[in-house]
Formats: sequence, C-alpha cells, structure tokens
Amino acid sequence: MKISLNTGVPTPQAFIAINKSRMKQYNKSTKTPTYYLQKGQEFQLELFNPTTTSILAKIFLNANPISQGGLVLRPGERIFLDRYIDVAKKFLFDTYDVANTSEVKKAIEDNGDFKVEFYKEYIPKATYYGNLTLSDTLTWVNSGINNNVIGSESLGFYDSNFNQINASNNYNTQLYSTTSLNSFEGPNIRSKKSLNKSIETGRVEQGSESNQKLKTVNMSWEISPFHTLEYKLLPLSQKTIGSEDLKVKVYCTNCGTKLGKGHKFCSGCGKKA
Repeated sequence: MKISLNTGVPTPQAFIAINKSRMKQYNKSTKTPTYYLQKGQEFQLELFNPTTTSILAKIFLNANPISQGGLVLRPGERIFLDRYIDVAKKFLFDTYDVANTSEVKKAIEDNGDFKVEFYKEYIPKATYYGNLTLSDTLTWVNSGINNNVIGSESLGFYDSNFNQINASNNYNTQLYSTTSLNSFEGPNIRSKKSLNKSIETGRVEQGSESNQKLKTVNMSWEISPFHTLEYKLLPLSQKTIGSEDLKVKVYCTNCGTKLGKGHKFCSGCGKKA
C-alpha cells in the first residue's frame, strides 16, 4: 500500500466492502495488503475523502483503469461504489484454475490488483503586476493552466439521490461486451495428477446489473496523484488460516440453537450443554 508523505495531513481512504460492511484486510504490514474473496462474490469499493477540498479517485482493477475518468468525492464524502463507471455492471470476483508454473504465474500476476489514485482539484493561480495603491485596479491573469490539468473538461457521477456518487471523465469512453470469448464450461477431464499441479487465481469481472445512477459534472484536476493505495484481491483458497480466523460455533444437539459463550444450558430448550 502506498501512502503520501504529508505527515499529519488527512489522506483519502479506500476499502473493499460487502453490503456496505468493510471486509477484513490481511497482510497490513506489507507493501500490498490483501483481501480474500469467494468465487462469484460481488463487492463494493468504499471510498472516503477526509480533506477539505474535492478530489478525484481514479480506479484500477486487474492493473487496468475502469474508465479514463474517475469518481469525484466532495469534502467529507464517503461512498460505496458497486459498479463500473462506463457500464452499469457490478464488481464481481471470479476465479479459475491454472497450471502452477512460472510462465503461468507471470501471466496472472496482475489478476486481482486493485489500485486507487487520488487527484487534487486544479485551482488556477492568480497573479498581479505593478505597484498597488488603494486607487489601483488589479489585473488578474490565469497562470500555468495547460501544464497543470488533466483535461479541459471533466465528467462526474452521482447516485439516484444526487448526493452520494460522483465521477469524473476527461475523454470519450467505449463500452465493451460482457461476453467472454475464451471461457469454457464443460466436463472436468483433467487427471488427479494435473489437478495437484494447478492453482486458483481470481480476477475482477462484470457482474449483475447495478441500480446506481451516475451523472456528469465539469471539473479539472491536477495531472499527478497526491495519494495512491494498492491492494491485492485473492481467492479464498489461497488464504492461510490463523488462530484469529477460527470462530467455532457450537449448537444445541437437541434443538439446534446456537449456544453462547460459556454455555451451560441452551437458551432455546433449556437442555444442559
């Protein structure tokens, strides 16, 4: 995970969430913290702007930008984005098996990469010339516009309430078909030996239809991000189970009620545990 060097200055946040509930993050001390998801699991991107100005969040999945633009976050705004910007499809984590070889590992190294770049809004600087007195008329000029903005026109998006989702886009976008031409569903004819040599990998794909509505706004942004976050999304099968992940649930053998901590008697039927 990359963080900005501005000590003491609030920085934007990005997380993976399910039904607006933030998922547990693993390997926090490493450069790229990890999230583990199940095959076919749809998720949301939780984004938060703790700064006093509007910012642009540009999102990358599987090492590719999901749009030429991004999401506009106003000061103090927290959003849960469940869809792609250019098409109303939800984020879906899908998995498949591949051979466990160095060549294949190189091919799938970008699978599950999640990155967010944050940009500050571009505010033209004003300068004046000459000595000033109370009777002088100030002459103001814009400076450095062409060298400090991504583009002259930006697009933004809002949700159906017009107060949750914003986004920015500086270029023409193109929609892509959701049909996969290289996927195959059929009988598994691999031998047990070959299965032992396979690994599961996962990518973010397009899921079901999203009801979030987006709308455009006109804004301009600085050309370089001031803050970047990077995470890795991996299949649940690659997770190493630790003691903190073991949550043993005990149920009554008589009525099936889940028993609480230090259970001596069942709260459902009264049977002694």
